[in-house]
Amino acid sequence: MTVKVLFVYGTLLQHEKHHETYMKESRLLAKSAWMSGRIYDTGQGYPACIPAEKGTVYGELYEVTADALNKIDVLEEGYDKQEINVMTDRGQLAAVTYTLPEQKASVLKEIKRGCWKAYQLWQQKPSSFYYFAYGSCMDDARFKLAEVDHHFKQIIGGGVLNGFTTRFTLVRPDGSRADMVEDGGETEGVLYEVPFDAIRYLYKREGVYEGTYRPAFVDVKIGDQMYEDCLTFLVLQKSEEIAPPTHYRSEIEKGADLYLSEAFRKKIRSHMDSLIKP
Repeated sequence: MTVKVLFVYGTLLQHEKHHETYMKESRLLAKSAWMSGRIYDTGQGYPACIPAEKGTVYGELYEVTADALNKIDVLEEGYDKQEINVMTDRGQLAAVTYTLPEQKASVLKEIKRGCWKAYQLWQQKPSSFYYFAYGSCMDDARFKLAEVDHHFKQIIGGGVLNGFTTRFTLVRPDGSRADMVEDGGETEGVLYEVPFDAIRYLYKREGVYEGTYRPAFVDVKIGDQMYEDCLTFLVLQKSEEIAPPTHYRSEIEKGADLYLSEAFRKKIRSHMDSLIKP
């Protein structure tokens, strides 16, 4: 059977409106994937992108059959299908994607920071959404200092995320900060249900506007229930890991001790112990 690698960034993404119809038999290669380019709101309920040296478009990477790709060709009629380079946490892959001619994109609204799901969240402004914390936000100390702790009272519980591992790739002078790397592992964190107003604090705290972390969306399992499209944040420029500072490690351990499994608590402590101190 002939297969192709496909990069999707809009309505073919997991949990988006065309995913089940066109992608249900495809194999996910990377939940966190990105290409060089710019993405735009067409105003018709779906985005379009153009390849470009500057800018980044975030999406997912799949292995699809030739038959599935033929059906997607019909859906994407009017777009150019072209081969591009796609980056993942495991390296670069060649893939096909559907792009818009640049002259057609010039009249459209550009989506800042390159993520269709994040853009929709801001556009729709739901009364609440799920937020998955895996670093210092598992503890409420800094929520209280910022006087936003009232936004984070609804704790669903400790959750499991498949496909990712907690690492410490954001290096600062006093030590590193947490990240999640998509390497096929498994990690745990704390799932909150937060009001929409909390998003402003989260974007500021995570340095989204400065390009420190980026918004991403993951599926988190608690017991037998799966919580879909939970907002989380991933480090943009990943460095070699070093140990986190004591105060930051303390926040992680406090949250982990309250909500996460004993096996994970042992694993994350052991990993932090193994890292070289700055």
